[in-house]
Amino acid sequence: MLTRPTLIKAAGIVLGVFFAGSGDASTLVPQTALPGGCIPQFAVPMPVFGPAGATPRVNATGHRNITVTMNEIEQAVLPTNISIYKPQYFDPFVLTYLNCPTNLNIKKTRVWAYGMSDSYTGQTLAPANWPAVTIQAQRYVPTTVTYRNKLPKFGAPVTINGVNTTGLVQGLVTADQTIDWADPLGQAALNGCIDFPQDMNNVFTTNPNLNPYCNTPYKGSPPAVVHLHGGETSSFIDGGPLSWFTPSGKKGKNFYSRWNAGYGAAVYKYDNFQEPGTLWFHDHVMGQTRTNVYSGFAGFYFLEDPVNEPKKLPDNAFQIEMAIQDRQFDTNGQLFFPDGSSSPLPGATQCGSGLAGDPCLNGGPPNPLNHPFWNPEFIGDVAVVNGAPWPVLHVEPRRYRLHLLDGSNARVYNLSFGTAPVYAIGADDSYLNKPVKISKVFIAPGERNDVIVDFSQFAGKTITVTNDAPIPFPDGLFPVPHKDPVTGVTLPADQPQMAKIMKIVVDKPLSSPDDSCNPAWGQCGRTKPMVRLTDGWGHVYPGVKIDKKRQLILKEFQGPGGPLMVLVNNTLFEGGMSPGIDATVFPDGITEVPRQGSIEEWEIINLTMDAHPIHTHLAQFQILNRQALDMDGTMGSGIPGGYMGAWEAAFGSNPNMAPLFPGCTAGQFCPGYGPPLPYQVPNTDGALGGNPAIKPYLIGANNAPKPEESGWKDTAKANPGEVTRFLIRFTPTSTPNTYNVSLKGINKYPFDPTKGPGYVWHCHILDHEDQDMMR
Repeated sequence: MLTRPTLIKAAGIVLGVFFAGSGDASTLVPQTALPGGCIPQFAVPMPVFGPAGATPRVNATGHRNITVTMNEIEQAVLPTNISIYKPQYFDPFVLTYLNCPTNLNIKKTRVWAYGMSDSYTGQTLAPANWPAVTIQAQRYVPTTVTYRNKLPKFGAPVTINGVNTTGLVQGLVTADQTIDWADPLGQAALNGCIDFPQDMNNVFTTNPNLNPYCNTPYKGSPPAVVHLHGGETSSFIDGGPLSWFTPSGKKGKNFYSRWNAGYGAAVYKYDNFQEPGTLWFHDHVMGQTRTNVYSGFAGFYFLEDPVNEPKKLPDNAFQIEMAIQDRQFDTNGQLFFPDGSSSPLPGATQCGSGLAGDPCLNGGPPNPLNHPFWNPEFIGDVAVVNGAPWPVLHVEPRRYRLHLLDGSNARVYNLSFGTAPVYAIGADDSYLNKPVKISKVFIAPGERNDVIVDFSQFAGKTITVTNDAPIPFPDGLFPVPHKDPVTGVTLPADQPQMAKIMKIVVDKPLSSPDDSCNPAWGQCGRTKPMVRLTDGWGHVYPGVKIDKKRQLILKEFQGPGGPLMVLVNNTLFEGGMSPGIDATVFPDGITEVPRQGSIEEWEIINLTMDAHPIHTHLAQFQILNRQALDMDGTMGSGIPGGYMGAWEAAFGSNPNMAPLFPGCTAGQFCPGYGPPLPYQVPNTDGALGGNPAIKPYLIGANNAPKPEESGWKDTAKANPGEVTRFLIRFTPTSTPNTYNVSLKGINKYPFDPTKGPGYVWHCHILDHEDQDMMR
């Protein structure tokens, strides 16, 4: 979705040194951006939880009833020694160096954070922190969590560290009331802010009569809800987008609590029956996931099973979790989240101007008459690991197990640990059958990689963890020099500071012999092989019976000023608002309704220019393969117009379907209408979904998944111009297959997955998810 920096980069503009302009990120709080290139790298230690650090993980086996409280806190994030800040930074808009601001007043950073205590005794188990201190649970031992929302409104009284002050974070990270969001006060709906299309007379135009209320940020009691990402849980406690609750007592329509815990609280019980692995928990409020996660809500949840886990993995002080994110900050050290505001300061550079010093790296909101504060993707300029910018980690010369999470809003990482050997032992919340040696860790938002890094031969050396992935992926702002895809000319890095993530210094003495498993010798694999749906080489595993096939589209809708929204199967979150979804067949607008126990093949057809990490709640899947498609008829299918032409031509072609939106024309893309053909009628590929068959437009061979992503997954990258196929099974991952026999209709979960509000699936680029790229 990136447009402005790409155009400037292609123009090859190289200018002299300018002073960095200022710019407000928030309509409520005056801010001056502090460019990430001005912040010193490798100046702070990486916060570590567990035996390797000062803060123990939360033992959910010893404390089976935990209270997780959401608070606004102050946290030391940026270095406070102003003398070590840099005098200049590299500006991606003019591709040259500009002077850094000199009026720095770096303070502790206000964030929203999860803190934990024992629900019965009140004992503090973990201080509130960004990211949250890791919860360490054990399989088959339930964990009951009481979530308490104590977030202050912007400007409301709050006490932090014994000091009376007022809420700030909500004023820094603007909530847009025109997207499909929680709307706790009901005012956005009452004032017509969240209708689609905005102009009911023409879906392609903005609404010139948008109610002024819609142009104001939300300042009411903050909604929140916690999703256990990767959890096999009842949908009542899945923490879905409509299960939110506020400190004032407002609740989403799917709110659930095991018992009444009072205003601003919900009680969930996690059975922890699933296979062990690396889960994580984060906020999931409708339309505010991007802002709440950006504000600090994220944490690891380790589910362990000593009997069935790989044996002798690096443990205790040699097991470390790393939540990798990107952020922007202001000259006071506060979070900076561009919302399109221009600065009132003289000589300031306006957000979205594309001029030298523009603080909005992805421009301002592209369609402010529709959505005044929503931006298609957040692009940060500071690499943050466990809440610390470009930190340093000191280790021994031995093998370490690292749990890596991409917790960014939109940024993909392609990480290198230099020449240190790296072995993948798990992906998302499951272990691989055997370790896989990898040269880089390629990870997208929502994904986790469980790796062993061998530092045994690096005593006295320093390893810089580097990144070469652009944002958006695969063609956006690059952290490294790269070739122009059209001219072949090598272009300079757009964000050179983002090419480095952290440093690992191997300077600690060896405290004991390393008797952990050695992946180089084929150790560190599962004790019991995983249940296979695919063979890992691009084929269905022998004897696996596929019950249903779906072909589902990812498509972007461009507004007058740029991207307006990206949709799953061209269908709004509330499917009943998309006329192409037949209400007589799908009365609640929900189209993906699999049978429990069944196996389905999903083909995700990406018609956008970006890669999208697709995440499914409850059920995990195995990637079957990926294959390129002829998008426009010029790529080898020999069919004029390619798949895009056939797909657009199908709109308005079926007389039995509902009329197109006003402004749409038969034979052309009609955004938000739903699929162009009846969802429930299989196409010539035998696939549901309401889209033309993809088979005639496929080009080249199937590409098997990389070995490190061939196990169970809950999040996977769907690349642009490709079909990503995966087999998803609606039963626990541990359930064995019966040769050529379907388990359709048989429930193996310890709960009834058909009860409750249901589950969502969505893009895990949070800015997309918040703007209806979710079903």
